[in-house]
Amino acid sequence: MESDLALTPFSPTDVELLRHWLTAPHVAAWYPDPEDHIVWATNPPKNGDRALITVGSRAVGYIRWQSVSREVLDSVSLYEIPAGSVDVDMLIGDLEFVGQGIGPKALLVLVSQLRQKGDVPLVGLTTSVENLSAQRAYAKAGFRILREYNPPGYGRCYLMVYSLNEDA
Repeated sequence: MESDLALTPFSPTDVELLRHWLTAPHVAAWYPDPEDHIVWATNPPKNGDRALITVGSRAVGYIRWQSVSREVLDSVSLYEIPAGSVDVDMLIGDLEFVGQGIGPKALLVLVSQLRQKGDVPLVGLTTSVENLSAQRAYAKAGFRILREYNPPGYGRCYLMVYSLNEDA
């Protein structure tokens, strides 16, 4: 299964599938405003991108990422994160694939792509302190909890990071 995993370009025809996933109970618990994610997916910032996570020809999840400026990091009190780090958000929407190791594998594919760019010091994810499944998946991909913080609208969260730079 893992050899068939790929990150495939997101297209406008994928919006309804993403909307379906964002409102599925196992995802909706962690995404309080699905329309914000739809807007982002349909019009990502110039420093961001997104993809479907596919296994074979089947779309099973969604991943998005963006380079983060010093100004944005400071606005959420993440002063220790280097500018140019990449923030990632991911979900496994197809319930049949939850708990199958797809999330960690997708993260490692993205980390490999970001490493090849050569200018990304750190990759970070935010997850609720209550989302133990996500924490385990991210740790399995090599992410570690850096600290707890409270991003607006999400409550208590862990910032989990993966360093691509020995100095980060």
